[in-house]
Amino acid sequence: MNSLANPIIFVGPGRSGSTIISEVILAHSQLGGPTNYTEWYPSVPALALLSRLTNNSLWSINGVKAQLNKTLPFNNAIPRPAEAWSFWQKVTRSDIDFSRNFLLNKRASDSEKHKVHHALSQLLMLQGKPRLGLKLTGPGRIEYLHSIFPDAHFINVVRDPCATVNSLLNVPFWQQQGAKQLWWQGAYSSEELRTYQEIRHDPVAGTAFQLNKVLETTQREIENCGVKALTVQYEDFVANPVYTARRILGFCHLSNDSRVARKLSECQVVDRNQRKLQNRVLATKVRQWCAY
Repeated sequence: MNSLANPIIFVGPGRSGSTIISEVILAHSQLGGPTNYTEWYPSVPALALLSRLTNNSLWSINGVKAQLNKTLPFNNAIPRPAEAWSFWQKVTRSDIDFSRNFLLNKRASDSEKHKVHHALSQLLMLQGKPRLGLKLTGPGRIEYLHSIFPDAHFINVVRDPCATVNSLLNVPFWQQQGAKQLWWQGAYSSEELRTYQEIRHDPVAGTAFQLNKVLETTQREIENCGVKALTVQYEDFVANPVYTARRILGFCHLSNDSRVARKLSECQVVDRNQRKLQNRVLATKVRQWCAY
């Protein structure tokens, strides 16, 4: 079996709920992919064998992001799904800034495809998993990823823009970096760049402006590339996690799985939208700069 056939790729803006939704589905016994060890040591693929100690046919111990639930004392040492930006920078060519660029109108070269396929096939073989699952936040990078995985199933996770903006503004990383500059490059017109310079000192407006571009370009790429894509609302998942998970599994042609069910039962699904600022100024600014 070709382990890279029909991969599952979760995309969506940061703080959109993509972590909790993807971790539920990526708990499926058939799925493997980059982990925190891939992120830390992208040049040591043999560390993928560690996944067999915690995730095999007999048992499964899942590491999780601390933002979601209470964690085990040794949580950080347990292999868990990761975006592994350092891995992607290693396997892509020098002019591809995978983590900081929209990659619009970019396609992988033949040598890149071979490098990515070889690295991920090796990783899955070491993990003992038959199918690839990925999660990548920020711009969708759909065309570029589609050039590597032409039969991929994309899961586009989106969330109420006001809640997304508010959540981003409460993350230290975004407060220090993304709220003060255009974090991703390669998608803005000259007019848009001038507009951003006028609002860049307003964290709410600047964040909503960037969120809008991520949502808009991802949707446009999905339509233009004609990929297999399912858009999932975070709010729908909160309202009915089981139904939403089964909808994703069906779209990806994955069977119901006891490990997915267990992950759902263990996750504390909370309507984090209730934590957004009930602030008319924030809501007005987000609606002004984010049409989605």
